[in-house]
Amino acid sequence: MARRPTDDGSTSMKLSEYIVMAIFLVGAVAGVRWYMNYRHSPSYVLSQFFDEVKAGNVPLQYELIDDEDKKNFFATQADYDKSQNLPLAHGYVERIVSVDQQPPVADPKNPDIAKVTAKVSVRASGEGKQVYETGASTSYTDTYTMRRNSEGAWKIWFSRSGNRGSLNLLQAKPSPNSSY
Repeated sequence: MARRPTDDGSTSMKLSEYIVMAIFLVGAVAGVRWYMNYRHSPSYVLSQFFDEVKAGNVPLQYELIDDEDKKNFFATQADYDKSQNLPLAHGYVERIVSVDQQPPVADPKNPDIAKVTAKVSVRASGEGKQVYETGASTSYTDTYTMRRNSEGAWKIWFSRSGNRGSLNLLQAKPSPNSSY
């Protein structure tokens, strides 16, 4: 294999190789920038919340709730955990099949408020059924109101979400209580 002759102080790269490297670097920088911006978006926080609902991780779910809702409805994590009005803490563990979101829509009057419409598919409860009878799922579409707190983190504002605080998702029968 013949090698290209090089001049002293030269990298022996062709112009086309420089262009390919430049395109790769621009793509990598753009990808990192998009990822970092996405992680600070209302859509990402809503996705995180439903991931934690699916996993049954109550402390992280509670952390993603707006401070006003915590103050008015869930003073402690235990209040949220045992809430009958918003049984998301344990009600849908491992039953959320998918969450399809629309892009967030910022409030024209307040940039710290955004609405995200999400379609959540929930697998039917297996309560009282044979193992082979589960698997059907139903989809529920709701508009979730997200609000940025004083530290710049997006939180879910349930009292302003759905239809005056009532979510269609809550029509899905929660999982039966167990020894959680």
